[in-house]
Amino acid sequence: MPYSHLGAPALGFDLVRLAAGERVATVLRSGLAAGADELRRLADAHPGPATRETWARSWQQLDPAHGRALRDVLPLAGEAISGAAEGDTRLLRRLELSLVGDSPALERFVRREVLDWTWVTSGSTAVQDPGATPAADVLSDAAVAAYLQEHLEPEVRRAMAAPLLRSGVELASAPGGTGVPVVDERLEVLAGADDSARQRWRVTVDRLRLTTGEWAPAMHQAAWALVTSERLRLATDTQLAGVQAFRRGGFSAQDAAYGVWNAVAGSLQAGVVADLLPAAVEQVLTRPWRSVYEEDAAPPPSGEEAL
Repeated sequence: MPYSHLGAPALGFDLVRLAAGERVATVLRSGLAAGADELRRLADAHPGPATRETWARSWQQLDPAHGRALRDVLPLAGEAISGAAEGDTRLLRRLELSLVGDSPALERFVRREVLDWTWVTSGSTAVQDPGATPAADVLSDAAVAAYLQEHLEPEVRRAMAAPLLRSGVELASAPGGTGVPVVDERLEVLAGADDSARQRWRVTVDRLRLTTGEWAPAMHQAAWALVTSERLRLATDTQLAGVQAFRRGGFSAQDAAYGVWNAVAGSLQAGVVADLLPAAVEQVLTRPWRSVYEEDAAPPPSGEEAL
């Protein structure tokens, strides 16, 4: 499955379940923030085509099947969670470990989505500015190195990340700074989660499970608002910052698979387009957040009211 700005919550879902997913998010956020000066510095740090070809041979053979397993399991998510409640965690474990995308999809995301402004289109032909191509190489190498951390030889992984570090480009390592006050506030709260907050998230997601059918339509409406308001890049940055905050808050891959990431992603997405969403849609997306953090939040619907 391709990664895209429109599907940033799905990219986030993969990254919060990877050991070095937070580092991938940092690289991608740094790329989103890069301008012409940063691209020149990245290009100057390029290791050369021969070196990159050696690295490519190391990783391109590693994960051609990563994306398939999760697409097979996603329709069984309800069964996976029910099985876990009864002590059978096999399907839930597959949800924890299998990815929606893969490393070629991540490389394409860097080149065509993160650096979308460096492409010139004429009819059906699109060409990247030649000055931006080596910068894209450096960013994608660093992102892939972290994405495949558990599979690459340590020396290869470090070598792939080194050009980005040598470039001196400032890395967007703090889970904030999106420029949307309500989003940055939520990111700060999430990053500071303690054992009690993490447990409240798990309990809340479980209590609201009957209402999860409302989440996808609400996210679709939010996505449409992002497109019409030209806030897709901002929304991507927000989801990637959410990955950083999720991991710093101590949430696990199992939490993500169990539904906590979707609840967090919806709350962040709603914050980006809160001024454009119908109140009912905003309430669906922020219901978990309000249930976890607002003592006077309305209790989650149940029974027939939830169906």
